[in-house]
Amino acid sequence: MPEFNLKDYKLADTIAAIATSPSKAALGIVKISGKKSLSILDKIFIPKRKKDIKKAKTFTLHYGWIINKDKGSRLKDKGETIDEVLVSIMKAPNSYTTEDVVEISSHGGVLILNQIVELILNKGARLAKPGEFSYRALINDRIDLLQAEAILNLVDAKTPEAVSLSSKQLKGENSTKLKNLKEEIKTLFTQTESAINFPEEDIEFDKVSLSKKIDKIIKQVDSFKKGQRPAKMLSQGLRCVICGRTNAGKSTLFNRILRQERVIVSKIPGTTRDVIEETINIEGVPVKIYDTAGILEPDDFITKKALEKTKQLFDKSDLVILLFDGSKKLGKDDKFLLAKTKNKNTILVINKSDLKQKLNLSQKIKKQHKFIKMSALKDADLKKFEKLVYKSVYTKGVDKKDLIFLNQYQKRELESLAKNLFKTKKYLKEGYTLDFINFSLKECLDSIGKITGEVIVEEILENIFNNFCIGK
Repeated sequence: MPEFNLKDYKLADTIAAIATSPSKAALGIVKISGKKSLSILDKIFIPKRKKDIKKAKTFTLHYGWIINKDKGSRLKDKGETIDEVLVSIMKAPNSYTTEDVVEISSHGGVLILNQIVELILNKGARLAKPGEFSYRALINDRIDLLQAEAILNLVDAKTPEAVSLSSKQLKGENSTKLKNLKEEIKTLFTQTESAINFPEEDIEFDKVSLSKKIDKIIKQVDSFKKGQRPAKMLSQGLRCVICGRTNAGKSTLFNRILRQERVIVSKIPGTTRDVIEETINIEGVPVKIYDTAGILEPDDFITKKALEKTKQLFDKSDLVILLFDGSKKLGKDDKFLLAKTKNKNTILVINKSDLKQKLNLSQKIKKQHKFIKMSALKDADLKKFEKLVYKSVYTKGVDKKDLIFLNQYQKRELESLAKNLFKTKKYLKEGYTLDFINFSLKECLDSIGKITGEVIVEEILENIFNNFCIGK
């Protein structure tokens, strides 16, 4: 998909696009937004009941035909019939974009939808850019930037939990929290501004009280920061790599988690010669699981390539499942992998608990990571294992209600907000003049504005809307 700059999103234009997947389906929807929406509709639509469609009331549905009046006659000498349709009319300002919006519900053939769009474009609209309908909703104050981000995550949601969190953000719950924070900071900013600008008024200024209020705000921002990791996992999926020595049971565990025989299981060492990937839902978290090659010293080209892939995935993983064969003593390969996972988010799994146990991990190793004994072959403790995977997403101190879906630029502004709050705290503690404190609070307000979209930053907007599909 090509990238667009904000200058391409011309608000004066009337835009149109296919709003549903452009594929063979029972129904398809073409959407138009802008000042010319109703006049364009009037040129291509013949309602069953004769009426002036331009004067139709908002939130009304109309049955009729899309007609190409520039071609030969097929319906009462009015032109060539393209399709039988239902037309929804939503007049400004009561629509998604706050402009006049028309939605044409037709049969879902690709050719039909493209013919309708082409007809609309010929009558004075232009094809919408990616996310342009949502962009107009943002610019016209119908939604804020957090809600725009929520729409993107709602469309891409892979689990019911991701849908639930995206819906809450779309309803404005997170926007309200940030606006409340902004009001608290704004009050403090106003106090310092007044004390600086009107020294003769001898305005009472309590630095201890200000410091306590800053602490309260820092705590809330810290909660938002901690929630970024699980929010990312729910949005993009938890990248989970299963690793271990050969024949530790990696492929068996992989198959058990998927509830199907996805990979070949064999006693012959090195059966898995490539990285196998699947995505599943564990307790509402989309988990991308990778079954990796277990040979640590490659002796041929294919194995070498598989291990290179394994290393890349290992480095980028959010969670490592380190599998041990409980029926064997700790070997050099096990020790090598323990050293590799020392600083990684890791679950240690002692597999084959149904066999006589010979493996003995020290208490020190067990305390470093989450730990479980199980038998993948017998499905023993599989549910407990999945619980550990789920818990690895929500680290200590994370409150689900504070999860916010942010893009990388918004995250950067959240970090900036936290830094400026700590800077303000430092200025108060070290006795800096009010000018420093006031300026730092102003920077905090700017950061919140950039997160919500009140302060327009082209880089942030282009990043978000270039990820939208055309028609949204």
